[in-house]
Amino acid sequence: MPKVLVLGAGLMGPAIAGDLLRFGIADNVVIADLDSARVAEAVRYLDPFRRAGRGIEGRVLDLRDRKALVEEMRRADVVAGAYPVAAVREVTEACVEAGTHLCDLTGSAAGFDVFDYHDAALKAGITILPGCGVAPGLTNVLAGQGASRFDRADEGVLYVGGLPVRPLPPLNYRIVFSMDTVIDEYVAPALIVRNGAMAEVPALDGLEELVFPEPVGRCEAFYTYGLGTLAQTGVGLGFRELGEKTVRYPGHRDQVLLMRDCGLFSQAPVEVDGAMVVPRRLTGKVLTPILQRGDEADVTVLRAVVKGEKGGRQGTWVFEMVDFYDAEAKATSMARTTGYTCSIIAGMLLRGRIKARGAAPLEHVFADGALYGELRDELARRNIVVRERYQEK
Repeated sequence: MPKVLVLGAGLMGPAIAGDLLRFGIADNVVIADLDSARVAEAVRYLDPFRRAGRGIEGRVLDLRDRKALVEEMRRADVVAGAYPVAAVREVTEACVEAGTHLCDLTGSAAGFDVFDYHDAALKAGITILPGCGVAPGLTNVLAGQGASRFDRADEGVLYVGGLPVRPLPPLNYRIVFSMDTVIDEYVAPALIVRNGAMAEVPALDGLEELVFPEPVGRCEAFYTYGLGTLAQTGVGLGFRELGEKTVRYPGHRDQVLLMRDCGLFSQAPVEVDGAMVVPRRLTGKVLTPILQRGDEADVTVLRAVVKGEKGGRQGTWVFEMVDFYDAEAKATSMARTTGYTCSIIAGMLLRGRIKARGAAPLEHVFADGALYGELRDELARRNIVVRERYQEK
């Protein structure tokens, strides 16, 4: 009976686990986290998804305990990773040791390169799918599928953002994942493809305006580090220009740029009344309650624009998704689009639909039109609709 181990019982792990159970992707799901209270809460949340022959279990598990982690992985067919970015190396190495497939939401971290594990994963006979969420994740899928439709792909821009439906000042934003992750987006340099080579640009650069269908309307977008593996594979796909931009409501970028330039995101301690204070930690503590105000209703917007040439004609493929909070299930759109994408891909691994072994970036896997069509159809079953249009120049 298919069994999936979900690592992480925070915002995304329960969404992955619930979808695995609701759609019968796995018969047994184990959700594990270091925090026992979060594990217990996740199991309570997931209890209504139980069906005949399908079970949910909770585990308290320290990802730093390699022996325990490998033992738990060996009981599973696939590991779905919704753990902190800092644990990506430990989890990846444990999956190789355990011989268990991995679908990871992040797939990257400072000093970590998933392709370093390609040969070891091949030898172990497993598949490592890095960045299986919405961005990186669905954005990579669409970039790879878009490029495959041309004889030569030239340019691409991936726009994605999670926004409150009813924004509140001063920042018109509400956090739907950890504050640390939000600040990282504003400070970590972004890797892009420029002039046919991988390049680094400062976060928040490349500001531009764009419009999504109502009720979202006018937005802005700027570079962040969300390309994932595409920063390395993009050139091989033919792109001379490729970047990922985070979408926010107008004015947000200038507000966070001011905070960054004033040193409020700095990790360097400063003395305040005789105490050493890390500005970033203080800023996070101050901003968190402000950015948790308002209701949970959110919207996730995604637009992937891929330009290229086919049969001597230049054209553009545009893929677009606008997804809203599910009031009936009380599921945020960010959890839906991130978690469900991961659970669907995990199911494709379980059924043997994804045959690639080693470190397999989604932009390569889903260049296959049949696999892309299956993923798109499964998302549509969950009312997550990706629309496409083609424009010939």
